[in-house]
Amino acid sequence: MEPEQDWCLNCGTAAPGRLGERPGWRAASTVIVLALLLVLGAVGAGYAALTGDAKPKQTASTPAAAPPAAAQAAPPAATTQPPAATQPPTTATTPAKPKKLPKVKTPTAGVTPGAPITPTPTPTPTPTTSTPATSTPTGTGTGTGTGTGTGTTGTGTTTTPADTGPKPIELNGDAGTVYDPFKRVKDSGETTRALDGDKTTSWYVDPTVPTQVAVGYVVDLGKLQGVRQINLQTPTPGFRVEIYATDETTPPPDILDTRWSHIKDVSNVGAKDDGTQKIVLGAGTSKYRNVLLWFTQPPTDAPRLRITELELLG
Repeated sequence: MEPEQDWCLNCGTAAPGRLGERPGWRAASTVIVLALLLVLGAVGAGYAALTGDAKPKQTASTPAAAPPAAAQAAPPAATTQPPAATQPPTTATTPAKPKKLPKVKTPTAGVTPGAPITPTPTPTPTPTTSTPATSTPTGTGTGTGTGTGTGTTGTGTTTTPADTGPKPIELNGDAGTVYDPFKRVKDSGETTRALDGDKTTSWYVDPTVPTQVAVGYVVDLGKLQGVRQINLQTPTPGFRVEIYATDETTPPPDILDTRWSHIKDVSNVGAKDDGTQKIVLGAGTSKYRNVLLWFTQPPTDAPRLRITELELLG
């Protein structure tokens, strides 16, 4: 250690001498002094806290009791007096104005024109009476017209279809063709003769098997139409016919094709009414393009089958 140095800076050992002989006195005195300072500080802080808490409580209680008493007494006395003072002036002003009004009316009445008196009687007789009278006829006229029109239209629509009945479908001269999916036709006449409207001509067909015809006659309607009835005439009655129809433009190649709709079967065609037969198919709600008369049994007297006239109605 250097001269006059009390402690070693490396190991912290005290120099032999006065410091090393009484090492505990200085530390003990330091601790005692600090303890006394802390005790004095705590005593002072406690006294200050007790003194501070007591003062605000006394100050808060004292003013709180005094102001409300003074405040309550003062406002009612002040409020009672102003209304009393306000009411007399208002009452005094009100009578003053009506006194001036009669004076103003007096010079106005002296004038001759008198505009306010004339308009008063005018509005009473005029528009009020005429308005209800006009509205009543208008409502009545509208109701009557509408009811009459509706009734007429409904009646006409209902009676027209009932009186008319099925109407003939216009067909082209070449609308009829032979339908022979099983190659059963031995000989056939001109198909146009069944649709020419001439009762002296007829279409005929001779089947290869005399006991079973299996031949058909197809009519092209030209467009999708509903068919309600078929009328035909034949000089060879007694045959059996099945009615088929399809919405296809070209007839299906086989009678068993599902595109054919089977509508009706008729036996002994023309046997009861001199060769005339009326076949009713229905209401005509379904639309078809081609109608097929499929002959399954030959006539009673001979295998040749003839159709003089064929008419489709829709």
